[in-house]
Amino acid sequence: MHVLEPVERVPVVLLPGTEVKDPAVAEQITNPRCWESGVPPAPKAAPSTSARKAKTA
Repeated sequence: MHVLEPVERVPVVLLPGTEVKDPAVAEQITNPRCWESGVPPAPKAAPSTSARKAKTA
């Protein structure tokens, strides 16, 4: 399976048996036959990384 590394956008080859821990990589794998169970792992909620602070009224 060929995907792009999400930060550096370089090609990465995933071989059978490779554990995919990064949700950004997992969402690139759209063929269900690539997953052992036939279903990709559920995405985990990512913490907010916004640098802005909310304005007070």
